Amino acid sequence: MVDISLPGHVVTIRRDGKREVILHRSVARIGDAKIEIKSARSTVVLPIVGLVISGLAMAWIGVSAGAPPLWLLVVVLLALLFVVPMSVMGLVSAVAGADIIIDARKGSATWQQGYLGMRIGTKELVPFAKIERIEVLVEGGEGDRWQGESDDLRQFALWLVKKSGKRLRIAQVPVPAYGQEDGMDRVLAVGQAIGQLTGAPVTIPEGWELVEVDAETLESVTPHVSSPAGQQAVAGGASPAGPRKRRRRRH
Repeated sequence: MVDISLPGHVVTIRRDGKREVILHRSVARIGDAKIEIKSARSTVVLPIVGLVISGLAMAWIGVSAGAPPLWLLVVVLLALLFVVPMSVMGLVSAVAGADIIIDARKGSATWQQGYLGMRIGTKELVPFAKIERIEVLVEGGEGDRWQGESDDLRQFALWLVKKSGKRLRIAQVPVPAYGQEDGMDRVLAVGQAIGQLTGAPVTIPEGWELVEVDAETLESVTPHVSSPAGQQAVAGGASPAGPRKRRRRRH
């Protein structure tokens, strides 16, 4: 198992002690031996709606006592034969399934099929030895996208690049331009966690640099300057006295 360090300002601690980083329509659940990229909790809504509608339809069939036309009953029953299993499987997948699994015990990263939103089967299996790097990319900051103006949004994306050159997207985070540091923090935190677990290097976009910031105020800290507690900040982690400093990106 790997002791994965994460910046506290982008991490949510669950009741069971697991750590999460919120992404776009997904969440990264990070453990010492496994990282899972799961769909957002809102994905349980559609399966629940399907089950509720199915329950109402079955109650209507029971209460109507054969009054509706036979063809209508057949159509409703056929629809229930499709909707009920799909809703149950979708609900189980949303609660317990994952889109991407990076497992140190198996030594591989797995992309699930996502068939009908149920994440059944393996779409891509990448052994750690075939990973060249974990790459962070950003779009929207270029000045030539439209009449010399940059976009008001920044799209941060996290990619796994295989030694064969094939690229697999792990996650993305769109944020307003004024909040681009938060987008980079979240994507890079997940990327660094995957890098620590797989041993692959992590690259960031050109024009960005890593700087030390205070964990509480998020203000930049001059490198190699002792903290108020008398301890020197350690780049990319905590000071020996505790989680006083964290790493952050500055454009």
